[in-house]
Amino acid sequence: MKIAVIGAGAMGCLYGAYLSKNHDVYMIDALDAQVEAIQNNGITVVEADGHKAHFSNVKAYRSGQYQESVDLVIVFVKSTYTEQALAQNQALFKASTIVMTLQNGAGNDRKIAQYVAPNNIVIGTSKHNAVNLGQGNIQHPGEGITNIGSNHDAQRMLNLVAQQLSQAGFEVEIADDIQRIIWSKLLVNLSVNTFTAITQTPIGYMIKNDSAWDFAKRLIYEAIEVAEADGTYFDRREALNMVRSVCEKAGNGYSSMYQDRKNRVRMEIDAINGAIVEQAKQYGVPTPYNTLIVALIHAIEGAYEFYD
Repeated sequence: MKIAVIGAGAMGCLYGAYLSKNHDVYMIDALDAQVEAIQNNGITVVEADGHKAHFSNVKAYRSGQYQESVDLVIVFVKSTYTEQALAQNQALFKASTIVMTLQNGAGNDRKIAQYVAPNNIVIGTSKHNAVNLGQGNIQHPGEGITNIGSNHDAQRMLNLVAQQLSQAGFEVEIADDIQRIIWSKLLVNLSVNTFTAITQTPIGYMIKNDSAWDFAKRLIYEAIEVAEADGTYFDRREALNMVRSVCEKAGNGYSSMYQDRKNRVRMEIDAINGAIVEQAKQYGVPTPYNTLIVALIHAIEGAYEFYD
């Protein structure tokens, strides 16, 4: 297959590198330095045990420069740049092109549906953790299941995507209720990502401090109220245990939002906690904690100019 990965950050490079073992992979990114590094040197993945795997047959292009259609597009850009990235890379899409989003947040499939048929869209989540070391090098401290699904009757397409991911070395599950999976991932991100970005701590710290864990519970409980208004129900204790398990497994790993703050770039708050706030408005559910967090993260972004 010809596969394009839009977004050559940590997660994009991880999936692109593994898939390049069996397919022609084209990494698409807006950052010239990253594109040049991958084009010249490929992608290097530093695994949890310290082993380095080098993938030299990956090609890289500046966003909008690759003008041929592909069989599969994987969208890994920050959700705030989804529409811009898709608009710049419309040449990748043909009538049969499958587009898979493994991005954080909610509503990414609605943005993608502006450019491809809705029944060609695969929605998914990844439990892998990856850190961008720059110049086509990434660290891969944690792995897990890639869940995929569709809002349409698309079993054949899902089986095809699952097969390619499995052959590349990913553990894949096809979910009957992908929206529940999306909400579950959102519960993790809206607590873990925001906390680690604000406190600039590893993921595992959130469950080691009572005040930190109380912070997480307030955001999670509020989001569950919105999920239930939308038709997806959660047991509160199971939801908390799910988030706790992620923190235990990630340990000293760092969230994507933490990395964004460290690099002084826009964070995905509007597609994570912000998605909760916007969804809540439809049902009249109050979200004071998530609303406050959205404002606080944007305030932090605005303060970048004062950093040393």
